[in-house]
Amino acid sequence: MPSIETQIWLALKGRVQTLTLSPVLPIAWPNEDFIKPITGYLRVTHVPNINRRLFIGSTGPHQRIGLLQIDVFAKKNQDASVAAEIAGQVAAWFPTDLRMTYGAVSVRVTKAPDVAQAIADDTHWQTPVTAAYEVFA
Repeated sequence: MPSIETQIWLALKGRVQTLTLSPVLPIAWPNEDFIKPITGYLRVTHVPNINRRLFIGSTGPHQRIGLLQIDVFAKKNQDASVAAEIAGQVAAWFPTDLRMTYGAVSVRVTKAPDVAQAIADDTHWQTPVTAAYEVFA
């Protein structure tokens, strides 16, 4: 059985893999080679945060919280609403209280994802979407 940390990542990754956008955007996964297409893409970042011990028993589950960030990289020099719409669709894919399971671990989205201010870089218009989660394991 994979570790709790691996199960959390695989539950999150599994949900991202089922995201359906039109047009389809390629996904840049952590620590995997990726060539950035000029037309746009998604970049996934997993940010585990802290573990909290809530119970007295040494074998009791811990609360594990973290963030899943999906950056929407849209083609530069087009209407900003294009990136905003894609970011909104990504956020809607992770509704409050959504449960994602892998193995013995259930990951729950704790609130509506945050869609942040877009940022321009040399080639793309980046809009961060951040989903907060918690796990009891």
